[in-house]
Amino acid sequence: MKRHQLISAVAAITIAAGVCLAKTPESAFNRDPWPQKKGKVKVYILCGQSNMQGHAALRTLEYLIYNKETAAEYQEWKDRYGFWNERSDVWVWTTNGERYGKLKPGYGASDKVLGPELGFGQVMGEKSDQQVLLIKTCWGGKSVKRDFLSPGSKLPSDEQLQKELEGARKKNPDATMADVKARYGFYYRETLKSVNDVLGKLKELYPKYDEKAGYELAGFVFFQGWNDMVDGEQRTEKYAQFTTRLAQMIKDFRKDLKAPNLPVVIGELGAGGKRGDFQAAQEAATKLPEFAGNVKFVKTVDFWEPEVDKMVSEGVWKGPDWVKFYNIGSEKGYHYLGSARILIKVGKAMGEAMIEMTGAKKAE
Repeated sequence: MKRHQLISAVAAITIAAGVCLAKTPESAFNRDPWPQKKGKVKVYILCGQSNMQGHAALRTLEYLIYNKETAAEYQEWKDRYGFWNERSDVWVWTTNGERYGKLKPGYGASDKVLGPELGFGQVMGEKSDQQVLLIKTCWGGKSVKRDFLSPGSKLPSDEQLQKELEGARKKNPDATMADVKARYGFYYRETLKSVNDVLGKLKELYPKYDEKAGYELAGFVFFQGWNDMVDGEQRTEKYAQFTTRLAQMIKDFRKDLKAPNLPVVIGELGAGGKRGDFQAAQEAATKLPEFAGNVKFVKTVDFWEPEVDKMVSEGVWKGPDWVKFYNIGSEKGYHYLGSARILIKVGKAMGEAMIEMTGAKKAE
């Protein structure tokens, strides 16, 4: 039963029982607190791997909403009937099941989890005077070295490609060198394809989209790193080539999106709560002189929660006190412990960084 049907049914039962209902005054309870906005739609691309997908179980947000110590900060995501609130001023589309609609909890890797899009969309919706659209292009287990390799970066050596072909033929005797090469940059190309597909059918996806006003590509956020970080070959060289590839990827996305000055946010891989050579390599890619003022690095290690991490290491999640962990976490460390609090903070920090570059006020 939908929300309005449930409310109507309750009202009908109450009236039938002879109780007179007073007229409810106009308030935040019976009006949309985030109505759709006019003008061009500001489009932000949220790209990356599993942590951009998001794996924080919705129950970890509900715990924050119903806990008196955190309710004031998070309660806006629930209405008085217990349904998730939606932001009409922020639309979302995601590659994960190709779901789309108004921003609400549940646009993570599945509709049972959330990612950085919730905090990011919250900030952008609050500070933008135009309608916002978030296009999420993210897939688990992907690298910049291969999957997001952009056109301006070199393929591996012929010797390396030949080794990969020999390995591929053990599984598929008909594999070709073209098949091997096609894996490189596949998800870079898929990102471009997804963005163009969505922008080409905005009226179909969002009937209230104003075609006359149109849209503008307003920003790009990249949150990725695990597969590159654990690559032994890259670790040995202290990720020097990763820095080069990431910087080139930014340039190539701008070129292929026809947005030469597109603001870009790079999210630090902070899973585990530690910094090292890889995080330094990520940040180094954002420091090129040509990126000054329109590329920002967001440090996410700062949002790590050691007490939740300790529960994982001590096995609380699978013991008799499991509920203590599952109230605040739902995954292991590489997915930021599946913590809504962490991923919402990550998303908000990314949104604030984007706002700083675009000249709007910083989120309060």
